[in-house]
Amino acid sequence: MRVKFLLLIFSALSAFSAVFPAAAAPPRDNPATYTVQAGDTLFAIATRYQTTVAALKKLNNLSSDTIRVGQKILVPATTSAAPASSYIVQPGDSLYAIAIRYGTTPRALAELNGIANPNLIADGQPLAIPNSAAFVKPGILLEPPTARQGGTVLVRVAQTNFASADLQFDGDKIPLTRAAGYFYALAGVSRCAKIGSAALSIHTTDAEGQANSEKISIAIASTAFPVDAITLPPTKLGILQDRALIQRESDQVAAIVAKFSPARLWSGAFRQPLFGTVTEFFGTRRSYNGGPVGACGHEGMDFAGKEGAPIYADARGRVVFAGETQVRGNLVMIDHGLGIFSGFYHLSEINTQVGKMVEPGELIGKVGSTGLSTGPHLHWSMWVNGEYVDPVEWTRRVIP
Repeated sequence: MRVKFLLLIFSALSAFSAVFPAAAAPPRDNPATYTVQAGDTLFAIATRYQTTVAALKKLNNLSSDTIRVGQKILVPATTSAAPASSYIVQPGDSLYAIAIRYGTTPRALAELNGIANPNLIADGQPLAIPNSAAFVKPGILLEPPTARQGGTVLVRVAQTNFASADLQFDGDKIPLTRAAGYFYALAGVSRCAKIGSAALSIHTTDAEGQANSEKISIAIASTAFPVDAITLPPTKLGILQDRALIQRESDQVAAIVAKFSPARLWSGAFRQPLFGTVTEFFGTRRSYNGGPVGACGHEGMDFAGKEGAPIYADARGRVVFAGETQVRGNLVMIDHGLGIFSGFYHLSEINTQVGKMVEPGELIGKVGSTGLSTGPHLHWSMWVNGEYVDPVEWTRRVIP
């Protein structure tokens, strides 16, 4: 009877477990267990499991880095902040220099490696390096890592022992500028740039005259530029059809923006020169009077404005052109240094002069409709080392 009773209970439990199965296995992101082997260190285990020493110590309630053979260590099965690589501290290194080299910050390195005092690191000390999208190879960083047509790319080279350095991009040679702990340069991506991978080469010469070259690739993505149809009156259409005139004026502007001033004159983000409604975006493909759509789009941003409305300098710089042109009308151009220029077209008045150093927010002219224009507005252009770029990006990013 007792055996039958036990069998009944067993059968009931079996049926119960079939309907309500045992608890599932723990989720995959639960900690796993690792047994310490001879020669192991916390850093070696952290690197193997793509985590950090600080995370292992916290997970295992360890007060020191000391571990023993046979000890059971809990390790995360997954991590959302896996280090990209490891680095051994060399003589003369600082956390700041290592951070610059790998496109991160001293704080991120300190937190990732459980360093209480960022000023205290030792030769031979292993460090986990956090992931960085800008990092393309040791010592070279791109920001943003994927460029867009009409965008600006910041290239940083994390070395300081060069006698000279420059980069070449899209056939143009751009000097690298020395900063605290690294060199940098700004490259403008043409609004007509081919989509895909573009080559960039960095040329350096050290104090002994030894030359070196590094080649990297930049991914260039498309920008969805709009298309617009513009109707010009016969008097304005004549200017547009005078290709020789347009070429001469374009060559004149290109010669101005090809000059490179070695000092950075601006600081922080640029400001809009006029706060009005945008009537034409940078890069817009245009069709004039029913003609074919141009392969290369609008050179800048157009803002609606009343005739005579004030226009202000977008950033600190030196005025390098202030005069009348036939296509761009009354034109002011400002050199901000390091190959960065801005231009203000179609002005009714020019309120500055060549050679003047202007500050952001300083009056430089007034809205008009001179040159090839269908009504009062401001056309605002920016150049980065010879290429037209989207000026609005410079109001949203602090570069460099």
